[in-house]
Amino acid sequence: MNKAFTSDEFINLITDRDKSERLLVEESIIKDTYLEGFDMTNITFKLCSFENCNLRGADFSGSSISGTLFRECPMHGCRFVGSDMTEAIFRDIDLSDSDLSGANLYAAVLEGANLDGIIVDENTKWYRMVPPEEGAFIAWKCCSELRVVQLLVPREARRVSATRETCRCDKAKVLSIKSIDETISYDWAQSTVDPDFYYERGKWVEPANGFEPDRWKDSSRGIHFFMEREQCIAYQTV
Repeated sequence: MNKAFTSDEFINLITDRDKSERLLVEESIIKDTYLEGFDMTNITFKLCSFENCNLRGADFSGSSISGTLFRECPMHGCRFVGSDMTEAIFRDIDLSDSDLSGANLYAAVLEGANLDGIIVDENTKWYRMVPPEEGAFIAWKCCSELRVVQLLVPREARRVSATRETCRCDKAKVLSIKSIDETISYDWAQSTVDPDFYYERGKWVEPANGFEPDRWKDSSRGIHFFMEREQCIAYQTV
């Protein structure tokens, strides 16, 4: 059962702790609390949620906020240096001018977030686009009956990805369709999402319902694909 902290309880917990020791805060709800500029380093927040909290300039460096939900929380100028931000939910949150150097954002939800002035570096994981930003490349997807489709994404195609391995584009050519073990070739493959959409060998395909250019809208319109054959098979066979 989730614990609901009062403002004073949570502030006392954060300020009175021994900062040299890792603090665990789990399955907790923090609401209506003024935390601007607070030091929240060296903390593991597990299955927590912050709701209507002023978190501007708060320092989460080295902390884990994996799976944490942030709702109606101003977070301009926060520090997440070296933080575990995997699967954290920042939908519609103002993260402008925040420092994500060395942070891991795998599967973090950034849809609608204000990311102006975000600081990232070569150690920031899963913020940059997965597919090449320019040029043509080979991509893969797994369709119904585990038919593996090899795609050529042309240089003029729009392409996006969010914070996972999954990518989207607005145009591709079907190069081959094979079984997982590559012993059988097929002329066509049926989409696992739209039963009326088919991939046919040698033909170009475009998404039937258009293309969503916002990269952070992860499960949205477009031709979905992976960069590696093994990835699309693993995704479809989980």
